Amino acid sequence: MPASGAIIIDALAARYGGTAYAAIELAQRLAGEADEVVVITREGSLVAEGLEPRLGLRVLALGDAHRLELVRRLVWEAFRLPRLVRSERASSVLSWSGILPRAVDARLVCFLANPLMFEGRGAGNRLRRWGARRTLRNASQALVPTEAMAKRATQALGRVPDVVPLGVDHGRFHPANRPGRDVLCVADFYAHKRQDLVLATWAALPGPRPRLRLIGNPAVNPGWYESVRHHAERLQGLGEITFEWGLSHDRLAEAFREARVFTLATLHESFCLPLLEAQACGVPVVVRDLPDLRETGGSGATYVEGDDPGKWAAALSRLLADEAAYAAARAAGLEHASRFSWERTTAAVRSRLLVAEDAAG
Repeated sequence: MPASGAIIIDALAARYGGTAYAAIELAQRLAGEADEVVVITREGSLVAEGLEPRLGLRVLALGDAHRLELVRRLVWEAFRLPRLVRSERASSVLSWSGILPRAVDARLVCFLANPLMFEGRGAGNRLRRWGARRTLRNASQALVPTEAMAKRATQALGRVPDVVPLGVDHGRFHPANRPGRDVLCVADFYAHKRQDLVLATWAALPGPRPRLRLIGNPAVNPGWYESVRHHAERLQGLGEITFEWGLSHDRLAEAFREARVFTLATLHESFCLPLLEAQACGVPVVVRDLPDLRETGGSGATYVEGDDPGKWAAALSRLLADEAAYAAARAAGLEHASRFSWERTTAAVRSRLLVAEDAAG
């Protein structure tokens, strides 16, 4: 049954990448299940640009924070968010950071999707873990997208979260009539995404090489982006390398369908939406052997250990040159991706957000 008040989604921490796309997908679908959904985001973020207000869905976009983003976010959440909860008579709050400075007078569900909070050793990540532990004392539920993430969160936070995998939009991400040609990597330009290894792998392929297409937001770490660009410039003459960002969902889906194979060498991941979207488009994937990526990709992916470009290139070459191996990987990926949907994810999140109201009804 509908909620008695609004659902507030605090997406201030979901500015880029898969977390932002997940916030968009959930907000759009939850708005059809509740009286009203209010999404808090930043101007210029993927969430602000990807959500269109409509009946049952409102977007409150705060001013872009060029400096002191974390401090400004925490101040807003400490003083303005509790007041917004009261004024909206909100029944539930979904937090994408899992860190709120003050308790809110509503059912709080934290979706923890940042693996660096649990794996990073710096002072900032220690502070994030402390803040998450403090917030979870008042939270009704903690969610994570993989079992591997749940183990790390349990060890760091002392609370066992529920596992709710993310989904894929099969209406948008679907196979092309014929295989594409590109080697594709979709990942924002953080150093831990290891675009440098992707470049080295591509350079280790036998010629003539397919186009290497790197799609990701350079603003998340401009220094790393420039380092990757300089690396690519040194490989001029080996083949075509392109850099793209700011693609719409539909254009991103077209990029997947134009690919022969998808690859990702990331060192940290909680769930990999591009991996799943590639599989849904019938594109075989070659990714690092991480527990979270094995959950996302299942038996429909090829996993590589370590940083040897030769090993990575061998895995890619097999899918580029061997039609039987390519067809088998394509079929396995399609079958695996069919198990995931945003409808299923939304139903799982909704049951946690509205459990109190449903029980009362």
